[in-house]
Amino acid sequence: MGITENDNREPEYTDDMLTMHHAPIKRLSRPEAPRGFRVTERDIEILKLVARFRFLNSAQVVKFLGTNSGRILRRLQGLYAHGLLDRPVSQHLQLAALYNPPLTYGLGRLGAKLLAELGTRIDPALDWTWKNSQSTAPFLAHTLDVAEAVCAFEHACRAGDARLIDHHELLPLMPEKTRELRDPFKLRVSLRSGLKTPLALAVIPDRLFSVALTDQTRHNFALELDRSTMPITTKRKTDRSSYAQKIAGYFHSWREKKHTDTWGFQNFRILTITPSEKRIENMLAAQRSITGGSAPGLFLYSTPERIAHHGAFDSWTNGKGEIISLLKKV
Repeated sequence: MGITENDNREPEYTDDMLTMHHAPIKRLSRPEAPRGFRVTERDIEILKLVARFRFLNSAQVVKFLGTNSGRILRRLQGLYAHGLLDRPVSQHLQLAALYNPPLTYGLGRLGAKLLAELGTRIDPALDWTWKNSQSTAPFLAHTLDVAEAVCAFEHACRAGDARLIDHHELLPLMPEKTRELRDPFKLRVSLRSGLKTPLALAVIPDRLFSVALTDQTRHNFALELDRSTMPITTKRKTDRSSYAQKIAGYFHSWREKKHTDTWGFQNFRILTITPSEKRIENMLAAQRSITGGSAPGLFLYSTPERIAHHGAFDSWTNGKGEIISLLKKV
């Protein structure tokens, strides 16, 4: 690839242009003859960041890197134009509905190949462009929301005396038998109470991370990003498509110390970020029903508004309805 700075900015659209069918599609089409582009160390950092989360929008890349937004936008455009990044097509509805929203990026085939050559554990033979094209709009939105939450925790760690150990960074710290599993982040448990046949439950957190403090203590968390798309409870115990089933999976895994056997955690807590205070109330009711009021500090709840106002570590509701800080000893 030839190599110069690309000075083009991401296109902007007026309200009239957004009503035209071709406007959002154009933003998802690569130029036929892109300008010369040289991959820099900053570009490698961007590619690794996008690979870390699967998808990020341009505003999130800027937040994570904490640097000049105009320069980052130009680098993103160049990486996209040359096939190192993709713009998933499932974002086209958002582009058509909103005024100049941030563009969302996924890793492109050439970006995956480059990262693999640099030693990142990634499959360069996978058709990443096709894989990105299969991602649905709800999946894309959920992935971006998870990334937004992790970004808030990362900034909170930077502001305090702490370090974030995020998801795949935890793998080397887990038991050897877990590192060999295809799904090392999954907890499996068999629920027997009140059922004729044991019910096998499995929970996979949206994100697993630890906050390490300078005194060598570590706070371990499983993050669940709730977008109100799943009912909290259902009539049947065996119905798995409810948040109550997720609570049951985590609770019984905790009781059987699956978190220690699988992840090597002595303790952990489940953090749920959900859109409304009312939904927190309903989740608390489901939790108390399932746990009988035990382990009130195991599940904690917050909202994006709380996190934006108080930061990622403070203003979490526990099983007793109390507002606590995550970094206090439990």
